[in-house]
Parts: sequence; structure tokens; C-alpha cells
Amino acid sequence: MNRFLKISPYLILLGGFILRLYQLGAASLWYDETVSLYLAQSDVAELIRHTAGDIHPPLYYLVLHFWGRVAGWSEFSMAFLSLWFGMLLIALVYRVAREWMPSSLRPSPNGRGVGGAGIGTLAALLVAISPYNIWYSQEVRMYTLGTVLGLLSVYFLRRMLQSEKIFSRDFLAYVIFTVLGFYTLYYFIFLMVFQWLWVAARVWQIRNQKSEIKNRSSFLSTFALSQLALLLLYLPWLPVAFRQATDPPVPPWREFIALPRVILETLSALAFGQAVDWNVFGFFALLLFIPIGVLLWREWKNRKLVPNRHEGSRIKNRNSVSAFFLLGYTFVPLAAIYLFSLWKPLYHVRYIFTYSPAFYILIAYALVNLFVEFQNARRENSARWLYGLGALAMLASIGFFTISGFSLYNFWHNPQYAEDDLRGAVNYIAERWRPGDVILVNAGYAYPALVYYFPEAVTRERLSNYRANSTGALVLQTGSIDGAQNLGWGDPRSDFYATTADETRAALDRAFQNYSRVWMLRIYDTVVDPQGIIRKYFDEHATMFDDQAFSGESQTRVQGFVTNPPRALPPSATPVNQNLGERVELVGYETGVRELERGNFFDAVLYWKLLQAVNYNYQVTLQLLNANGENVAQMDETPLSEMLPMTRWNIDELYREPLRLKIPQTLAPGEYRAIVKLYEPRSGQVLGEAIKLGTVRVSE
Repeated sequence: MNRFLKISPYLILLGGFILRLYQLGAASLWYDETVSLYLAQSDVAELIRHTAGDIHPPLYYLVLHFWGRVAGWSEFSMAFLSLWFGMLLIALVYRVAREWMPSSLRPSPNGRGVGGAGIGTLAALLVAISPYNIWYSQEVRMYTLGTVLGLLSVYFLRRMLQSEKIFSRDFLAYVIFTVLGFYTLYYFIFLMVFQWLWVAARVWQIRNQKSEIKNRSSFLSTFALSQLALLLLYLPWLPVAFRQATDPPVPPWREFIALPRVILETLSALAFGQAVDWNVFGFFALLLFIPIGVLLWREWKNRKLVPNRHEGSRIKNRNSVSAFFLLGYTFVPLAAIYLFSLWKPLYHVRYIFTYSPAFYILIAYALVNLFVEFQNARRENSARWLYGLGALAMLASIGFFTISGFSLYNFWHNPQYAEDDLRGAVNYIAERWRPGDVILVNAGYAYPALVYYFPEAVTRERLSNYRANSTGALVLQTGSIDGAQNLGWGDPRSDFYATTADETRAALDRAFQNYSRVWMLRIYDTVVDPQGIIRKYFDEHATMFDDQAFSGESQTRVQGFVTNPPRALPPSATPVNQNLGERVELVGYETGVRELERGNFFDAVLYWKLLQAVNYNYQVTLQLLNANGENVAQMDETPLSEMLPMTRWNIDELYREPLRLKIPQTLAPGEYRAIVKLYEPRSGQVLGEAIKLGTVRVSE
């Protein structure tokens, strides 16, 4: 048994690593993760400036910045940083639980101890397989880093206050890890609420012990000096944090969550992760409080024997913590968040992860304690009710591992629990975007997904005052319609800005005049446009030709619109007026650059007119032919789109169709002829003759 306990932590770490490595980087990044990458890829000065006008402090982004410069910017390498901190958390939980737990917890006076090492091993196992932990160990966000810093902060707080010296190594470690936590996540403040309450409780506990007056004075002095050191180290960022808290530069997006849901959702996540229905599994998680309740009752009954540095005890580990301490570590911050949310909604289940390590230590402690109580009752033939309780705990344990496996399966493979597929949405736009199109991001602050995933350079502008001559793919960011005037603090570089319905309509009028096609990426648009002003404008002034939904809880959509149909052939176009089978006429065409390197795009714009109603949704093909007339590159599509095919066109009305053909990397340098054909897809029959678009020169 002892030999197994020695090697089991390494086996647990290996298993935890395999679980966290599986599917790492496979899913699309969701909005918050794309923000992480966008900031990490910025230079340090811009990174700090941007975070100063957002809602999170900069430390994690700085760490990710330097990590990315070494490991690269792929989804896998970016998520691996969170995995690394997730692995560190498993090891720390084992180390901390082993030190915090009673080392002489035994089934009987003569039995073999299953205390600190056994509890630490079980706690590490629970963290290693926890869907909640695996979720955030694969997410490109700061939560595993913040949780590691939180555990280190609490750990060194206890050690610091047990030291005989004021300025000890533990004092230094506590201050460093705690201030780093504040620079990582503002929700660290709620962990400090627990620390302050615990210190107050310890002072109250020893208030009447005359022999401890000197120790109490040292206790308070050490803690007060540590808080002063924290304040001084955080002072450079404190004005920014205070302003962000009291005058948020972002639009409000959270709603108040009632206490029953807060409790059930939190318990469900802690026990089984976020890939199960908290309405159902939150009640299952309550079963975990059966062994916890037994442990709390036992400690309360024997509270005079609870170990601490001031009193003797039959348990000789002076650093042991009580179950009440572990319970407070997890749920005092939750209670503080809920109470604060009565004024301003702050609760989200992801933030509770910061306080989660103590929960797994508590569960391990409670299960081992229940096992010990059961063994003692069996040996002494007493308290037969423990037999039933033990059986129930066994069933609960089996259910726990089964539901955890179900949750992990959902997390990795069930689309219902997939993150927003922004990669799919942006790739969908990129495949269909053509020069002369514009991309509208509604809500505009979701642009980091386009910056990261769009294969070409993008230029970002606010919809309210964009420059029409911007280079590259132009991305227009919408503002918060009728939003608070303090949004973005008036900084023109901010992602957030307030606007009005009239200003938005006027800006869209201008965009519709400048661009004949608009792609709209819709995500979180109900936050910035609750009245649907932009959607109504598009319904009234544009014709939708594409609409595609993508997985994820935010209901991401990509929609394409024809905004300004041509009334006549533009002067830049080459007239053709070629009749195709007496049904369709190619009025003219435009082409882009004709001298291209391999891997670039050949762009063309066709202008069609329907001569008579058609029964088929014809397809158009753009081809490159070599000197022998052989087809060496080709693209095919339905003119305009599947939603707006020729069967829905109006006779004698002009329609603009942009085409794009990628030059293959394997194509030999030389001159090629570009042609266009219209054909019936089922039979392959070509309508009329091929239209020649001239020559294209391809270079290496």
C-alpha cells in the first residue's frame, strides 16, 4: 500500500496529462480566447494599453505573449500554456492536501494511517479527472493560472502566519503570489475576502487566551504588513482597476442569477463540469455533501481537538486545516460574488474555478473520513447507520465517476456543448469574400476572431467613421446603439463605443453606397443592438443571399447581403453582350490583377442579365487553360448563391457576380487563358459558348 501511494501521484499526473492533451486545440477558439490571442500577438505597450481599457488585468496576456513568441500561435500551442498550469494545479493540490490533512487519521488505534498522503492522492485524482479542470486546462484564458496563484496564496498565508518571524520566506512568497493573482484576475479579490474573514476568525478564536496575547500581536502585525506590501505592489495598476470596477468601459452583458441556480450550477460544475445540464446534475452534486456533512458534524462534535498552532492535539500535524476552512475557501468567495451581484451582476460559473482546489481536497478528506468511520464502526460493531451511509457513499462515488466520464464525452464530442465555432464562421466568410465586399461585425468588439482566422490582412474601422479607401479586407465594427456614453471612456481606439440608431442608419447608408455586398458576422448582437436596429435595416434595404448558422451557445451566424445592385454596366467593365442559349446574357466583366504569383487569387466580376425565366439553377465555372487548351485550374459556383439562384432573378435586371480563383502552387509559370462557362449541373450541358476573359500571367 505504501509503495502504491509513492508511485500513484506520478500515475495521476500522467493520466491527467493524457486527458488534457486529448483534443487540445481541436475546437475553434471562442470570443474570449480570440481576445487572448489578439492581445498576446500585440506588442507589450499596446497589450497593456488595451487591457487598461478592458475588464481584465494584463499578466496572463503578457505570459501568453512571451510563450507565443517561443511556441508559436497555433490553437494547440496557445492552449498548452493553460494545460501546463492545469498540470501544476494537480501537483499542488497533492502537495498542499498532504500537508494540510491530518497525518494520523487511522481506522483504529492499531490501524495503518490513511491521512495526508492518502487524502492528497485522492484529491489529486479528483482534480486530474475533473471535467471542470480539464475544460479550463484546454482554454486559452487565465483561469488555470489564476487558480494556481490562488492556491499558493492561501497556502503561504497559513505558513506565513505560523512563522515566528515577520519577514520570512513564506511572507515573501505570499506577497508575490497574491499580487500576481491580482494582476491576473480581478475576481482574486473574492478569495481575499475569505482570507480576511479567516484571519478575523483566528483572532477571535484566541482573543481570551492570555498566553497567546504576544502571538496574537505577531499574528496581526505579520498580516497587516503583508497587506500593506500587496497594496504598494499593486498601486501602479490600482487606479485602472478601480476605474474599471466603478466605471466599466464595456456594455453590460450579464443578468442577475437567482441563488438556487447559483448553487446548483456551481455544484454541478465543481463536481461534473459544464458539459452537463446543471438543472439535473446539480441535484446529484448535492449527494457529495453527505460525506462532507458527516465530516463537518464530526469536526464540530470534536471541535476542541481541531489542530492549530496554539493548542495541543492528538493529531500532530500543526499545519492541518479543518473541513470548515476548506468549505470556506470555496464558498465564501461564491457568497461574496452573489452578494455583490445584488448591486451589479458578476456571477458566472467560470469564475468559481479560481476557488475550486479546496473543494476537491474537501471531498477527498470527507471520503477518507467516512471510510475511517465505517471501518471503526465495523470493528467496534457500533453505529450501524454508517453501513447504509457507506453504501450510499459508494453508490455516489460510482455515479460521480460515471457522470464525469459522460461530461468529458460531451465536452469533446457533443455539439450541444461546443464553444462558438468562430473558426468555421470566419473561414466561411473568407471562402466567399471577394474584393469590393465589406465585413460587418455586429457586435463589433468580436473582431479578434477575424484578425486571427481570416487568411488575408484585415483593416478594422468603426462603422460610424470608416475610411472607404482602406486596404485589405475591411472590417466594420458596430457600436452599442443607445449605449452609455462612458463606453470605451471616449478613447477612439477602444473596441467599445456608444452610438445612436440614427447614426447607425446613416453609416449603413454610406456603406451600402460604397459596397455592393456586405457580409455580417452576428454574435452577441443582442447586447449592443437589443432593439434589432441593424437587422431591421438590412431587412428593409438589402437582399440576403447567404445565411449560415454555426455551433455554440452564442448562436453565431454569417449572413451575406446584396446592398447596391448595379443599374448599368460600370465604366470600368468590358462590354460583352453575349447571348447564352437565348436565356441569359453576359453583359460584361471586370478582372483584377492579371500578373500573379502562385497561391494568389485571380478575381473577376461578371454582370448577368436574365432574358427569360429559367427552370434550372445554372452553375458558372471560371477556368484557366494552358497553351494546349487543357484546363489547369477551375472554380465552380451558383451565380450569386444557392439562396438567390437564377430561378429567382427578375428578367432584364442586371446582376453582379464576383468570382475568385486561386492559382495552384503547382502550376508552372507562364501565360494562361481565362474563360467562363455557364452550364446545367445535372447534365453538364454548357449554355452557349465560353466567354474569354483574356490572359493571365503566372510567376513563381
